[in-house]
Amino acid sequence: MFRTRVILITFLLIGWVTALKAQNDQLSLGLRTGHNAVFGGFAAVSLQGHHDFSCNTFLDAGVQYNTIGRTAAEARSASFRDYDWGRVSAEILLAYTGLSSVSSFAAGVGAGYKGKHIGLRAGYYYRLYGHQSDMIKEPFNIYYELRGYLLSAVEDWDLDLVVTNNEIFELERHYQPSIIAECRHYPLPELGIIFGLGYKPSGMFNMSADYYQTFLNLGLCYRW
Repeated sequence: MFRTRVILITFLLIGWVTALKAQNDQLSLGLRTGHNAVFGGFAAVSLQGHHDFSCNTFLDAGVQYNTIGRTAAEARSASFRDYDWGRVSAEILLAYTGLSSVSSFAAGVGAGYKGKHIGLRAGYYYRLYGHQSDMIKEPFNIYYELRGYLLSAVEDWDLDLVVTNNEIFELERHYQPSIIAECRHYPLPELGIIFGLGYKPSGMFNMSADYYQTFLNLGLCYRW
């Protein structure tokens, strides 16, 4: 079990550092704040990187810290191919979450499609979670993301409506979706402003710091 944790954490850290060193890609600093029905108000800060490789492959990686003491890291690598009607991709997902003496490790594979007005990702993941001496296995879970692009024809503005159980740093069971409205604006070619409103309607004991809550996302994105 210890060896598995070391391998997963090492992979996530390597992915995060690789994204930070990327060229012609982006780095985002984000803040999430909101109210949770279980423990009241909360805030979380995150750092994310995106890197495009020359072989039609990209890497997204990041880390997050929540004021309740929860830490999370995630890395997602995907290979893609573009067609006239959209982009098709296959991906690998790794995620880690820690809260006090309880931790969660997940690994998954999936596929995606991105068109002009709609995007879809779906896949399978395996998860271990619990205390060090008593880990619970979840051998089969499904993750998904349905995204609508409402301003695809407007330059320098993005407005997306999202229903997903795999928001960054949040990997939930299939019946626990987040519902999010997300806006990005690029006042400069290199600088973007991120704003989002979200709601998570349900939750179970699965390491989520954000169940039964409403939240606000704010952030800055730098592209170079």
